[in-house]
Amino acid sequence: MYSLIQPRESYSKGTPLKNPPVVVSLPIRYGDLDPYGHVNNAVHLMFFEEIRLSYWRALADEIGFEDLEAGDIPGARYVIAESTIRYKAPVFLDDTLHGAASIRTVGNRSYVMDFEVRKGDSFENGTLVCEGSAAHVFFDPTSAEVQPRPDWFLTTVAGLEGRTEESFVPEDH
Repeated sequence: MYSLIQPRESYSKGTPLKNPPVVVSLPIRYGDLDPYGHVNNAVHLMFFEEIRLSYWRALADEIGFEDLEAGDIPGARYVIAESTIRYKAPVFLDDTLHGAASIRTVGNRSYVMDFEVRKGDSFENGTLVCEGSAAHVFFDPTSAEVQPRPDWFLTTVAGLEGRTEESFVPEDH
């Protein structure tokens, strides 16, 4: 059995992500709306996926890898073990959205990523509409087994985020 890094109960307590390494624009489609004209709650998970994919593209650029495999770097596939979302404000069709992510902790077989989605002219000045986190477990789809994190992962994440490797140690260690 493996040890999974659990997302914190309340990861930010109102503290915004500081200097996220990747910020993306998130389109809103008419089909994303619920009967009240808000973006449907389930769409926010799709926003998180778009942000995560952009983060992984930035990691691939850092190590000089060009072709992602189903959105992942080969040898670094993962599954999402848990996701949380906290809704802060409604989103409407004409809103302009920006999303960002940062990796909070990196364990031997997993990592936790924090997300924010904001509406407004920019991510930095936008209104927080939702925040959340996801625990990811490195996984080999051919053997259907959990696997250790790739050797390059922690160093590359630390470089991308401008942090020390020690700053990614899970809180329970």
